[in-house]
Amino acid sequence: MQCFKFLFFGLTSGLICCLTSMPALAGLTDEINQSSYQREFKVLDTDGDGKVSAAELKKDETFDNGGFAKADKNHNGSLNEDEYANYKSAVQQKEAKQIASDSAITSKIKTNYLLEKNFRSFKVGVKTKDGIVILSGFVDDEATKNRAEQIAKGVKGVKSIKNGLVVKP
Repeated sequence: MQCFKFLFFGLTSGLICCLTSMPALAGLTDEINQSSYQREFKVLDTDGDGKVSAAELKKDETFDNGGFAKADKNHNGSLNEDEYANYKSAVQQKEAKQIASDSAITSKIKTNYLLEKNFRSFKVGVKTKDGIVILSGFVDDEATKNRAEQIAKGVKGVKSIKNGLVVKP
């Protein structure tokens, strides 16, 4: 019994220690990201003036397609370290959300296929990129091909479907 009390106390105190350090872990993640952005910024700042020009940023595709102008909050034609880090972080967060959304769409479609009676879902491949669903694989008839597309269209977040299913009797 003594051993059990000690084990329980050890586990409990370890869990409390772990839970109380969670905010510290979040802060550590922010610090790691920040130092990563600082390193990237210094590499891009080839002239060492503490600012990055549009020409220097050509090496970072995150700032293509008008990204530089959006990041240049003070409109002075260059980015300081904060402008660089804030824009880069926002873009990466948006990309991460899109990936999560695409994964959720794919999962929902596959789940709906499994729930569908007389539907051989294991023969249908589903991939999602930016809300566009690509169906691939082989099905027994045209009705199954159409039903697969219909099920996918019913999932929230689907923008369009490219039905590459092949009817193979």
